[in-house]
Amino acid sequence: MKMTERQKQIVKVAIILIAEHGIQNVTIKNIAKEVGVSEPALYRHFKSKYEILNAVIDVFIDKIQPAIDILKNSENSVTGIEDFIKIHFTIFNENSDIAGIIFSESNFKNEKKLLEKLFTLMNNTRLALENVIINGQKANQIRNDVSPSSISRIIIGSLRLLVTQWSMSNQSFVLGDEGKKFYIDILKIIK
Repeated sequence: MKMTERQKQIVKVAIILIAEHGIQNVTIKNIAKEVGVSEPALYRHFKSKYEILNAVIDVFIDKIQPAIDILKNSENSVTGIEDFIKIHFTIFNENSDIAGIIFSESNFKNEKKLLEKLFTLMNNTRLALENVIINGQKANQIRNDVSPSSISRIIIGSLRLLVTQWSMSNQSFVLGDEGKKFYIDILKIIK
């Protein structure tokens, strides 16, 4: 969905409010107030809170797509995985509020279609990563004694945990620095 500048502003405010107060405590009224418009004016841009949340997920999907593209276009599996991890840390470093929202699926538990959309994104990411791992195993770049699905879960799960810790600690450490250590350790595990 191509958004207008006002819609982008509304989504940005919604992301900040959700990160600060939780999804259940954010209302159209709160968002309108922060944007500086009336509720009826906000409804001209989005018909409901659901539409705003859907747009929040779309923003995340747009931001994370380059990481998936890197996997799909990588010629060297190890380099592809390294770039995949690095771009994740860059994306979250530049969009810290999104990390706390997207990695808390419970935020979307009452919105089945939004949860399904997140699941689809997670599944597509996992499949792209597994394909790179399979190619790396065929090229003897990645160990063959561990299944591609287990390796992808180790990578994605560990990446999520690190970003969640960073987000929950109010960015008390440098994500890029920890990301470099993380990648080096992942290489030791998968090579």
